[in-house]
Amino acid sequence: MRIECPHCLQKARITSRNNLTEAKTVVDLYCECANKACKATFVCRMGFKHYVNPPAKTTAEIAQNLLDSLNRF
Repeated sequence: MRIECPHCLQKARITSRNNLTEAKTVVDLYCECANKACKATFVCRMGFKHYVNPPAKTTAEIAQNLLDSLNRF
């Protein structure tokens, strides 16, 4: 993931983070512009939205639960 300075649009680096939820799904990222002529500092908020594909372990667990719920003949 690349963070860009909102002022000069140059690369910025993350200097620290602050977790806003216990699950760490929403965080504030404290950033500093790498452009020596700018050096702006700013905060970006980043959050987890949803899975496109769930993790493999979760998929396997779902499949196992479905198999376990089938009636045995």
